[in-house]
Amino acid sequence: MRTLIQQVHIYLSLLSFSSLCVFGIIGVHATMAPKWEDRPQSPAKRWEVPFAAPKDLDDEALAEKIRREIAPPLANPIAKQFLRHTPEGKLQLDFYQVNGLTRVIVHEDRLQLEESRVNVLEYLNRIHATTIRNPSPDWRVRAWVWYNELAVWSLLGMALTGILLWLTLRLTHKGAFVASVLGAFVFLLIYWRLQ
Repeated sequence: MRTLIQQVHIYLSLLSFSSLCVFGIIGVHATMAPKWEDRPQSPAKRWEVPFAAPKDLDDEALAEKIRREIAPPLANPIAKQFLRHTPEGKLQLDFYQVNGLTRVIVHEDRLQLEESRVNVLEYLNRIHATTIRNPSPDWRVRAWVWYNELAVWSLLGMALTGILLWLTLRLTHKGAFVASVLGAFVFLLIYWRLQ
């Protein structure tokens, strides 16, 4: 039985290895990084494309048409409550994605685009925080999201099989006992402080 538990433990860790590495890198980065507003921002790329906005579309339908035809493939649809207008009355569309923001200002005969990208660590931070509750139209983001979900469940499985492995040793490792008691105490302390 112990051999089977060991194999399950090992395969769960190998299955989720790359996702857990991303979690670790991002955890260190988030701890050490300055506040968002203090970080250096890369310059935005600006350009214009000709575009005749159909007069029969409302703002929501127009935003979806622009997303399908012009916006980057990783951009999510814009919810109706997030549609905005500039002070001049032009429709402004902010297409958020894991690798940055694409802002589109709709003029009568053209689209004015501004794209800002995030660095690799911020990209990893955003992709690791994307969950199945944030559906993405792009299959690549959905694949990573489901892999993330699998990795979280694998981590839970590793914790449970680790406890079972320890129990099959008849609790002989005193260091493991001290670590488990200390870990439970720290968890309860953090939980209590967050309430």
